[in-house]
Amino acid sequence: MKRFLYLLLLIFTACSMAKRQPEWIVERPYNNEYYIAIVKVPRKAPNYVELARNNAILEISTQISVQIDSDIALKETEENGIPSSEIISRIRSSSKNILKDLQLVGTYETKNDYWAYYRLSKSEYSAWRKAQCNQAMAQALNLLADFDSSTSNIASGIASLLHGLELIVDYTDMDLTTLYKGNEINLYNELFYRLNRLPENLSVKFATNEIDIVAKQRERKTVNIAVSYKTVSKEYPCSNFPVCFNFSSGKGEIIPQAITDENGKAELIINHITSFSNPQFIEAKPNKDFWLVGRENTVVKTMFNNLQFMPAILKLNVRRPKAYLEYSFDNTPGTDFRNILVKKLQDLDLEVTENQNTSDYTFKVDIYNRSTNYLPLLNQYSATADAYIELLQTGNGKSIYNTNITGIKSTASLPEIARKMSELNAVNEICDKVMFMLVEQYIMF
Repeated sequence: MKRFLYLLLLIFTACSMAKRQPEWIVERPYNNEYYIAIVKVPRKAPNYVELARNNAILEISTQISVQIDSDIALKETEENGIPSSEIISRIRSSSKNILKDLQLVGTYETKNDYWAYYRLSKSEYSAWRKAQCNQAMAQALNLLADFDSSTSNIASGIASLLHGLELIVDYTDMDLTTLYKGNEINLYNELFYRLNRLPENLSVKFATNEIDIVAKQRERKTVNIAVSYKTVSKEYPCSNFPVCFNFSSGKGEIIPQAITDENGKAELIINHITSFSNPQFIEAKPNKDFWLVGRENTVVKTMFNNLQFMPAILKLNVRRPKAYLEYSFDNTPGTDFRNILVKKLQDLDLEVTENQNTSDYTFKVDIYNRSTNYLPLLNQYSATADAYIELLQTGNGKSIYNTNITGIKSTASLPEIARKMSELNAVNEICDKVMFMLVEQYIMF
């Protein structure tokens, strides 16, 4: 009797073990018609059932990726501009919707762990992707036609081209053969080919190769620019085309973007050159950000960013502001002390010219000896001078600023020396109190 009970216990235990441990845990099932995931998570994990399902989705998406990676490698897709790692990531993302419908085959729980068996029909997944691919190809084919007909409005055509690539790039492991204008084509190859021909067919040109410009002046300058697109038979002006500008050498304030008009023309606007370096260069090229803003497909963004558009280059012949110094003492022009003021202007980054007609600014400095008196108690002569200073625009003679300095005194043992020293003291006061202010406030910006 005891032996019989012992056998019943063994049988019961074996049955219980069988129930607790399904065959798919003991030995992973294999079925070529399904992607299969067996996952195990601790029951103490928050939302452990959902965690197991998410892990199954990840495992099955990895299996799909391995197959797609093999297909991409066979098609040599990387030679057509797509890194396989990026395209696989895109396909994983695009497959999330169908992966949410994984079939739960079975579950098993112990005190500590939760097991789940999920699977996805390969034929269902393949049919779903094929349907998605066909839908994308139909839209991309229309976008290819939009690009080919855009010619003068190539900016819109590029947007269509990029949108078409976004639609089709997730299916480059599949057969993308279709008919276009009566010919059999690979749709991705045609889109990619046109994208990579853009730098060759687009032309951006300045109306002139170089300009002369004065640094640190509020001197607004404009330079015309033209954008065109070349086809086999004709070159078209590009209307509504975005262009960007930047200093490749030098520094200044420019309007960094422009849009061409209906004739493919736009303007570079230079507001201010802030560096004295010479020469400086400004580049103009298609503004990629115009097409990339709001675009989320990283593969297509990378492909477009890798395009190398040939920039138009404008040379800036930069010079310092030119100043002419008109100087007199007691109505006598050009004494030796004039050179002190010249040196001061040069120290303030101005170019001093002796030809007034070539100058941008004229500094007018007139110093007058008001009186010379003998001081018997000191046995010295005292001289008093006044100075008049004016800054003018040379071209139109317009006065920008003027001021007076009065009562500049000096003493010396001889009257001639006292007068000369009053001139020197006046020059030094002009250097210390006036010149820096005039240059910083009215010339250099």
